[in-house]
Amino acid sequence: MILLFDYEFSSAHFYEQKKWSARKNHLIFGQCYTPYGHGHNYRLQLEVDIGTATPILAKAEIDTILKATVAQLDHQHLNFVIPFFKKTIPTTENISLYLQEQIRLPLRFQVKLLRLFEMNSIFVELKV
Repeated sequence: MILLFDYEFSSAHFYEQKKWSARKNHLIFGQCYTPYGHGHNYRLQLEVDIGTATPILAKAEIDTILKATVAQLDHQHLNFVIPFFKKTIPTTENISLYLQEQIRLPLRFQVKLLRLFEMNSIFVELKV
């Protein structure tokens, strides 16, 4: 059985390639390259295969884990707070990969799909 989970969180970030000059970063990334960054209200959706587990119990267990994972990003500036993004540009793609690595569900559950929306028209979908 597949359960759908849906969460929202707000985070700030900026794009910077440390190997480039400030001029090149500004040329390539435009307004996404600023010392203070900008923010988004992200939406995370997951489809989780719970197998033969009881849906109500599985949902409660998974929800606790996912809320804790998302809470680490909520109202944070990703470049400064999350060590992974000190060296990796926090694009929607990279945030999705980070979340995929951070979500540690019990072995009996498997994430089948992770979808992260930066806005309605910009999102990443990872089929796991």
